[in-house]
Amino acid sequence: MDKKTFAQFLIASTLILLVWWAASYVLYGPHARGRQAPPAAPPAAGQEGRAPALAPAPGAPPESLDETAPTALPPAPTPEPEPEPVEAVLDNGVLSTTWTNRGAALRRLQLLDERYRAPYKEAGKRPVLTLLRDFQEGLLGDTIEAVTFFDQEPDGTVRELGVAAADAVYRLEEREPDRLVFRRTLADRHGHALEVGKTVRLEANSHHCDVTLEFRNASEEPFEFSCALRGPAGIERESLQSTYLGVRVAKFEGDDDYDIDKIHPRNLAKKGPQTDSSTNIAWAALVNHYFAAVMLPEDRSWVDTVVARVVTDTDVLNARGRWRPGTVRRESDRQTLARQNAAVVINTERRRLEAGESVTWRYRLAAVPKEDEVLASYGAGLEGLVEYGMWPALSRLTVAVLNGVYAVIPNYGIAILLVTAIVRVILHPLTLKGQLGMIKMQKLQPQLAELQRKHADDKQRLSQEQWKLWQRYGVSPLSGCWPMLLQMPILIALFGALRAAIELRHAGFLWIGDLSRPDTIFRLPIYLPFLGNEVNPLPILMSVVMFVNQRFMSQTPATAQARQQQAMMKFFPIFLAALFYHMPSGLCLYFTASTAIGALERWIIEKRTAGIELKPVGEGDRKRRAKRRPSPGEPGKKGWLDKLQKLQDRFQQDRRTARRRGKKDGGKK
Repeated sequence: MDKKTFAQFLIASTLILLVWWAASYVLYGPHARGRQAPPAAPPAAGQEGRAPALAPAPGAPPESLDETAPTALPPAPTPEPEPEPVEAVLDNGVLSTTWTNRGAALRRLQLLDERYRAPYKEAGKRPVLTLLRDFQEGLLGDTIEAVTFFDQEPDGTVRELGVAAADAVYRLEEREPDRLVFRRTLADRHGHALEVGKTVRLEANSHHCDVTLEFRNASEEPFEFSCALRGPAGIERESLQSTYLGVRVAKFEGDDDYDIDKIHPRNLAKKGPQTDSSTNIAWAALVNHYFAAVMLPEDRSWVDTVVARVVTDTDVLNARGRWRPGTVRRESDRQTLARQNAAVVINTERRRLEAGESVTWRYRLAAVPKEDEVLASYGAGLEGLVEYGMWPALSRLTVAVLNGVYAVIPNYGIAILLVTAIVRVILHPLTLKGQLGMIKMQKLQPQLAELQRKHADDKQRLSQEQWKLWQRYGVSPLSGCWPMLLQMPILIALFGALRAAIELRHAGFLWIGDLSRPDTIFRLPIYLPFLGNEVNPLPILMSVVMFVNQRFMSQTPATAQARQQQAMMKFFPIFLAALFYHMPSGLCLYFTASTAIGALERWIIEKRTAGIELKPVGEGDRKRRAKRRPSPGEPGKKGWLDKLQKLQDRFQQDRRTARRRGKKDGGKK
């Protein structure tokens, strides 16, 4: 392949890769891949909504959820005194959960594994990861936020009576190392009384709590009721601008097939709450880049709808703690960034209870890392929470190979380098063939130039003669492209693996603190266009290696067009450095190592083939080649390149015919 064809191929490949990345972000990205859940439908006239809105954080703009909230009546006063506020901790060595009797809610959930430490440092160390807490002050998760009673009027209309329950104080009746029992009676002014019992059990060495809700009709008349169960109300972010945080709702479609809808908080902030009213809802989750909090109901028939709502992060809004001043590019963006968290609410189906009758509903609250092995243990299609991108199977294979190398050499940076070397060794036969083809093409340039001079006015004849010349010397114009084409799926798979695999989180190498993030060594006091304020040396090193490789490969151009193409190629390393500047450092490490090894490989090949002479292939080889791949214009089975050549020749002939007709018509006039 000559330098012109190589340059065109390299530019075309880069454009294809850019289009693929853009398309994969739109089609498969965490904010858009999958079907978006439809916006919440407004309630019909005269009909109240199902659950009250989430209270906005202090200083935050009010949520536009009031139109969907029922007219909440204050609970009837109870003769017994209100219990004192109390908290209880359940700890199994994997999870540490803190519960409060206000709403029988989850105040805090921490993952204790050293591998899952927080994405930030305090006093030089990464603290334990607090995955769930009240990110919006006063808004706790895993609590019944409202109960709705349904009364049928004499005229047949149904009246909905809502009781706010999130701030109701429960009695802590039982407190054991692995089990808590809360109880409270929720009543309204119309004689409805619903006794709610909540049992929380934390299994040993597990990532989940098993929750049992018991509802008993404590009044003297039957009634129908439903409840709004608020699940995770906000989740810890890996970064402030993370696009991976969002709500996931899975529907069971039969035969272990689950369809997952994805909702991003940005859409919630723009459009308001979104309701998924699909049938057979299997679970609902709140996810960030590497972790998920999942609500898995035991009986799917209880689930009516799932509502996703915006949560306003009070610490981001008020520039506190991790999000102190200076952590946001523009302080004016704080209000927008603060409203990029979410909460999940499950609305239950209506249930009828006779006086004194009880009914129970069980679900599992799981706080899991996005590891295939952990997710697969829960079933229900949770493996779909790991978003590897376009080719998940190849990305999983890449992660498996990296983990295999890591088991021998416990450093993921070295593992990436070894995998890079393995890939180059596997592709060496193709690289050698492509390099030999390029050398032969360079040696054929004088003869090709002579053909171009000789058949400058006959493009069809020129193409045929070029094809015969290539066949005579056993050269394929595309022989140098195959190694690059075969590396692209590996590069894309590694990109998906480094983007999604939690195994590489906090994995360091040399100065790189985290191979799943850019290798930022310090931050500038100013923001630069496209680059921000981060100083990432690895993309710069990658561009330097590519530039040196270009200088090593470059030859003196023979024509003005070749000189222009060579000048354009000099900017290619700068372009790639800007493209990779904010990408995972593990990907930059692979690309840098692959470029360096490729340069060394080409240098060795050129040394070994320095004295090669351009000779025609043997008569037998030429006959076999001619039989397998006839030249244009000869009978036989046509390949795709021959068909393309035929179309080009036909196009050129049509142009010449049209030009001759135009001249004749002009002469007549």
